[in-house]
Amino acid sequence: MIWLARVGVTLAGLFSLAMGLLFWASPEKAGAVLGLASLDPLGTNSLRADLAAFFLVNFIACALALFRGKAHWLYGSALVFGLAVFGRFIGIIVDGPPAGIAQPVVIELVLVALLVFGARQLGKPRV
Repeated sequence: MIWLARVGVTLAGLFSLAMGLLFWASPEKAGAVLGLASLDPLGTNSLRADLAAFFLVNFIACALALFRGKAHWLYGSALVFGLAVFGRFIGIIVDGPPAGIAQPVVIELVLVALLVFGARQLGKPRV
């Protein structure tokens, strides 16, 4: 089971790294992937800063769990994605379901599951 946890955390980390770097390199393109648009240069800067940070913190948590044995960091990462799902459900209740909402919800729920599973497995004492 430990190898499955490592693979899952690695995939979550690589996804987060890719998204974070995409927001740094091309915030407009990354924003479009998530259905976000910048209204002005400050908005572009906010996409680059805030959303890159969202994803890169999750990457760092995955790296700490995998390479430093800090599995408890994965709970924080799972919480971040879990709160994103919660926010999506608030949006669905308040505004109705937008087109394409299923894909990000599924991705975030899978990330939460992978990260919690990884935290539990990688946090076990080695026998």
